[in-house]
Amino acid sequence: MKANLISTALFTCTAVLLAGCKKTGEAPGPRRDAIVRLSVLDEHGHALGGVSILIFDEKGYEQFEKDRNTQPADRTITRPDGRADYRFPYATWLKNGNRFVTFVIYEKLDENSYRIWSSGRTIAPAKEERIEFTIENQGIPDVPQGTQLDMYDENNGRTLFGGAVYLDAEHHFVGANRYSLIDMGDIKGMAESGELRLDNFTNRVAARPDHGYFVCKDISLQEFPSGKWGMSIAAEYAKVYVAGPLYHDDKSVGVRLRYTIHKPDRHGLPEWGHIYEASLADGAAVTIQLPEDPASYEFAALKDQSLEFRKESGQVTVRITDEHAEWGNIYPFLIRSGAYYTEVSIETTD
Repeated sequence: MKANLISTALFTCTAVLLAGCKKTGEAPGPRRDAIVRLSVLDEHGHALGGVSILIFDEKGYEQFEKDRNTQPADRTITRPDGRADYRFPYATWLKNGNRFVTFVIYEKLDENSYRIWSSGRTIAPAKEERIEFTIENQGIPDVPQGTQLDMYDENNGRTLFGGAVYLDAEHHFVGANRYSLIDMGDIKGMAESGELRLDNFTNRVAARPDHGYFVCKDISLQEFPSGKWGMSIAAEYAKVYVAGPLYHDDKSVGVRLRYTIHKPDRHGLPEWGHIYEASLADGAAVTIQLPEDPASYEFAALKDQSLEFRKESGQVTVRITDEHAEWGNIYPFLIRSGAYYTEVSIETTD
């Protein structure tokens, strides 16, 4: 049986709060609502949007400690910036005086193990409190590594991934005309996600449990004359793993994600934006060394530029064929290798 992954220090802290800060039944102050401003970060300080925070009153939290299926008095969900503002109406929460409330993030890993973060506060009329949670995701046995995001569908909060990708009512990822998605298929966690590939990408795909996905910005993708696509080596992409569905009152309201952000290395391609010089007096050509078989590269001129590419053993020679070439002209072109491409250019010299 797996041990319950609960921080002893966390509960010790909570116990101190319960013992030293609980002040119920005091005379009510101003008849105004109270506000608690919540924030949730990962261990690197990055905001975690779409995180569900349970809200328990005094008796509710005591019952929750005995039975993890206890329903909270209410819940709130963090925005994409990792924040949530929860208002306690005076009439329903505070008319009889201050209340001690516990905020809980509850992550169930499987039937026998779970993680809990909790923080208690005495809520008083017209007062504002702040609570910050830090969610650690490293070193958890049998859980896919990566930042966690509880992604609620468009009918239950519409959590945004990357500021645009959302989950529609049918639980399809939607790229919102900014992102493309590639279904990796059934994998066993982030470790099996592998290298980026750009086959069958789309802007809407079903979010299936235990499936992995690549998520790329549309602006970073480029189609080549062969019909194949490449992603800019200057861009970033995400690997996403759907760990399982999210439920509320036995209804599926979203999916739990694990994701990592990747910036590709150069994959043997020249540095993005590199400028080669080609002398007009020496034939207006430049030779580029290639670490891989030249047949595995694809070249494409930009803006209908007059360029000729000749692949040879271990290299490619790029020659300017523009009859009106002059000193200082710039001729940009693209080089693709596998799923990645770079943009470089040739500048003419004397």
